[in-house]
Parts: sequence; C-alpha cells; structure tokens
Amino acid sequence: MFRKITLLIILTLYATTCAAAPEEAISLSLAESIDRAMTTDESIAASRAGREAATWNLSLARRAAGPTFSWTSQAMRIGGGSYDSANEAHNRYGDPHTAQKVVGYVEGLDWPVVSESTVGAYAMNNTFANTWTLTMPLYTGGQLEGRIKAGNYLLRQADWTLENTRQQVRYQTTAAYAGLIHQENLVGIAASAVDMASAQLKLINDQYTEGAVAKADVLIMEVRLANYRQNLVNAKNQAAVAAATLANAVGLPTATKISPTDSFRYETYSRTLEECEAYALEHRPDGMAAEYAVKAAKAQTEAAKAGYRPRVTGSVAKSISGNQPFRHERSDAWEAGIGISWSIFDNGLTEANVKQAEATTEQYRATAANIKKNILLETRNAYLNMRAAEENLLAAEVAVKQAEESHLIAQVRYEEGVDILLNVTDAQERLTQARSNYFTALYQYNLYRAALDRAMGVPVA
Repeated sequence: MFRKITLLIILTLYATTCAAAPEEAISLSLAESIDRAMTTDESIAASRAGREAATWNLSLARRAAGPTFSWTSQAMRIGGGSYDSANEAHNRYGDPHTAQKVVGYVEGLDWPVVSESTVGAYAMNNTFANTWTLTMPLYTGGQLEGRIKAGNYLLRQADWTLENTRQQVRYQTTAAYAGLIHQENLVGIAASAVDMASAQLKLINDQYTEGAVAKADVLIMEVRLANYRQNLVNAKNQAAVAAATLANAVGLPTATKISPTDSFRYETYSRTLEECEAYALEHRPDGMAAEYAVKAAKAQTEAAKAGYRPRVTGSVAKSISGNQPFRHERSDAWEAGIGISWSIFDNGLTEANVKQAEATTEQYRATAANIKKNILLETRNAYLNMRAAEENLLAAEVAVKQAEESHLIAQVRYEEGVDILLNVTDAQERLTQARSNYFTALYQYNLYRAALDRAMGVPVA
C-alpha cells in the first residue's frame, strides 16, 4: 500500500532573504492549508450535497418496497329531489337508532322472532365518509429491486465523486502553497543578486576614486544593479500574486498575508512507472465513480424490464359512512386481498424504456473506458515530468557549487587587478541563474510528485 505522498517538506531547509513577514501575517503549514481548504472549498460542499441527495435517493427506493397507509375522508352537504324520500324517512323515524321488528313466531309458542335494524340511516343534509387503506407491493417484476440496487451504486458513485473532489482540492492547495514558497525563494535569489551587485558597485566606486578603474566599470555595474532591482520588484510582485492564490485556495480573503512555515526538500521516489499505473487503475476515484455509474445503469435497465412482468399488490381497507363525522350508521365495511395487474400491451413503452437504459449503459461504459485511458496518460506524464525534474535538480545542485566557486575566483582576480569587470558580472549572472535553476527544479520536482499523487488517486488523510 502506498503511503501518502504529498509535497515533500521540511522546516527551514532554505531561509529566504526577503523581508520578514509582518506581525499580522498568518503562518500556515502545508497540512494546515489543506485542512482549511477542505472545510471552506465550495466544490467539496457541492459534492457533499450530491452525496446527501444520493443517500435520500436510496432511501426513497427502499421505502417504496414497504407498506403504505392512507386515509381519505369526505364531508359533503347534500340535497335535491333524489333525497326527498330520505328526508321523509328521517322526519318519521328521527335520528338513526336501533329498532326491533317482529319477523315471525316460534312454532307452538307465542314467542316472537325479532330482528334489529338501524332506523333512520338515510343520507340527510350531510354525509361523511372515511376510508383507511394499507397496501404493500408483493411483486413488482424486479422494478423495486433494480431501483434499490441502482440507488446503492449511485451512492457509491457519490462517495467516489466526493473523494475525487477532495483530492483535487488537496492538489490545488498543494500547488498554491508550493507556488508561494517558490516565489519567495526567487525573491531571496533576486535580493541576493541585488546585494552582490551593490557590494560590487561599492568596491568599484572605491577603486574608481583611487583611479584604479575606469568610469565605464562604474556605469556597467550601475546598469547591472538597476536590472537586478527590477528583477527583485517583479519577483516580489509574483510572490504577492502567489500569496493571494493560496489565500483564495484556503478560503481566506485574497489580501491576507500568509507566511508559509514549510519549505522544499528532495527525497528520492522508489516506485516504478508500472507500479504507479497499476495503483492508479485501482484507486483513482473518478475511475471508480465511472465504474459505479455503469453498474447503476445496468441495474436501471433491469428495473425497466419490469414492465414486461405482472405486478402483485396486497391491500387491507376499512370504510365507514354516516350523517355525522366518523359515524357508520349507513356503511361499515372492510376488505382484504391481493391485486394483480399486467400490462399486456403498452404500445412499446416498456421496450423504449429498456432500449434507452441499455443505450445509457453503453454511454457510461464508453465514458469509463475513456476515463481509464486518461488516468494512465496523466499518471505517465506526471511520473515522467517528475523524473525529468529530478535529473534537472541533481544537475542544478552541481551547477550551483561550480557557479559559486567561479564567482569567487572572478571576484578575487578583479580585486587583484588581473581580470576585467565583465568576467565578474558574468560570473555573478551565472551564479544567480544557477540558483534560480536549482530552486525551480526543486519546485517542479515536488509539484510533479503532488501531481503524481493526484493522478494515482492517493487518498486524502
């Protein structure tokens, strides 16, 4: 299992020579920056909302397979010629009541046989009816089962989509943090060039005063110093832009001054390209989300095929009606049983639904294949770029040492009067460029390692 590989950092490997951060600046490590971004980034909030929607979609599918209980009620004012006889009966017998009527006698005895009935149970002025029904699907031809299965797959897809968003935010934050460190390093290099040029100009002015060098040397050095100062201004501006970019990434106002507490380091990467590609295919979240989209589409295809099959529903119902609310003098009944419905001919509706679902499945399958292809490409590109930056870094490290030695030799020779100023300024220019190349290669190496994490789908801790 790969360990988490993010931007490799250690504290104070390279101390920049730029001005100290003001007291109001916020000091942030890379880990703190990522944590802030995870809690403030709107894309993560949107993905979480999408997962919540997928959760309720699954709940909806599951609940559709359970019982439902309904109550219907009516309260009507009635009248007209159709109810005249009912009104007369009500006026004769009064409100509904139980009455006995002799229907015969027991043979050999004067023992009457009576029956009880409700008298006055006629619709009179008002009528009220209530029905309670309990229903439950017993067989849906696989429709509910398909929807539940699809809901599960869609929820897993939402999980992977959320993780993909989190990984993207982590990479963007890491890149912004690395960009700020890199720009501050370039500010330090530019400031160092200004300091070297200023010291050299002071030396030349002293020599010019003594008549040891020509005025042309002073002018050349003054021009060089002016150029270095312009480079420093541009470097500071780029650092300010990088700070605003990082502030925006972590959810802070863009005017916030951020002081990074981490810096770059170089550490070898031992995994092969083949290992990275294999890991990416198994763990890349957008690739996994695409696979679950295909599975969900297949399940929805099976649900669509339920239109070819019958449906069986169980139900229990109770109904009453009367002249007053919740009375049952006119009607009191219940029923229980099962119902079967089967669409023998639906004019091709089911077939069209099935064909549409099958086409959607093929669409998602092709999309998943394309995503996997791009995953391999992104992983390979990030890996190769990282290795190229690594080679540049190792070469630049040697070049810095050589440029420092060359600059020292040229400066000593010029002070002793055995060399010309041009060689000194060229040596200084090469030293500045070598330092810039080194920190650029170090920045690119760590940035491409972070990009490789993103391409492989290394989980967010």
